[in-house]
Amino acid sequence: MKVEYCKCSMAVSTQGMSSSKRKNIIRTIVDVLIWLAASFVAFYLFTFGKPYKNGFFCDDKSISYPSLQESISTPVLVAIGFTVSILVVVFVEILNRLEKTSKPQCQLRQVFERCVKNYLVFLIGFLIQELFVDGIKNKMGILRPNFFDVCKPQYNTSLCPGYISEYRCTGNDEKQIRSSRQSFPSGHSSFSMYIAVYFCIYIEKRLQIRFSKLLKLFLQTGLIFAAILCGLGRIIDNKHHPSDVLAGFILGSIVAIVVVSNVLNLSFNSKALDQHYILWSNCVQTAEKTANEKRDYLQSESETSDYCVSCERPLDNDLEKPSPILETDFYQGRDIERNVSSKQLIEIQNNNHQTVSLS
Repeated sequence: MKVEYCKCSMAVSTQGMSSSKRKNIIRTIVDVLIWLAASFVAFYLFTFGKPYKNGFFCDDKSISYPSLQESISTPVLVAIGFTVSILVVVFVEILNRLEKTSKPQCQLRQVFERCVKNYLVFLIGFLIQELFVDGIKNKMGILRPNFFDVCKPQYNTSLCPGYISEYRCTGNDEKQIRSSRQSFPSGHSSFSMYIAVYFCIYIEKRLQIRFSKLLKLFLQTGLIFAAILCGLGRIIDNKHHPSDVLAGFILGSIVAIVVVSNVLNLSFNSKALDQHYILWSNCVQTAEKTANEKRDYLQSESETSDYCVSCERPLDNDLEKPSPILETDFYQGRDIERNVSSKQLIEIQNNNHQTVSLS
């Protein structure tokens, strides 16, 4: 570490740190309020949103499939998704800590803070993709493949084989009837692909190991493969059209890339951040040590030791204070001049006495 980097003046300490903490607290509160407001909107759209009522053709076979039991329900998918995301973040940080060749080694507190921050960024992206999915679902009102079986519509059959815009669902499950008009895009596909792409980039940027070259590749491949299987399962269960699943994959991927590019990249260069943190800590410690030594010197009025010139300048009082050695030389000089003057006076008086006696 170069000494020039230690130019972190003591002004960084008390007042500056308190002001920075205050700004961070205010920023955090504002961000939390925004996130909560967006979460409320997403929850309302998901639970109470009314999809657009589209019509259908009487002989449309794409919405005539039977209703099947879901392979992965929405609560199960959310639980699995959040569990996998937590495990990936923790697993990556543990591998980084076990890697002896990756320097600098982070403390346990730093690892925990980084895990929390990265997971909060993941939650932001999850909320964004959920807002897009629910908003598009309700706006488009695309009918699911099992619409006829779930809705059991009653309509004027004399209009067939034309387009039916006026009909009434006679099914018993109102929740399923509402869901039968929310086919595009696939929420399962979007959420699963968002997790896959997000953590593929996260693993590529954050995981720093040298004991294996294939671990990254297999972790990333496993995430993408799981997301694809989830989307294909929605087609097999007659819950979505292939276009719905493809749109969900694209939407989840775009949101993950945008979130990583704009938010998570701030903490990706962890090695540089760790080095900066270490240098900053050393500089602060050096400055504090120098201040303590300076205070001890002023109290004891002893000789000063060498200080880090780049961290702070000597006090003006020290420059104005005369040296004890110079003071001693000054007073000794005055005594010598006083003695010389006395001797000259005595010699003059003796000469006068001699002159008087001779006369």
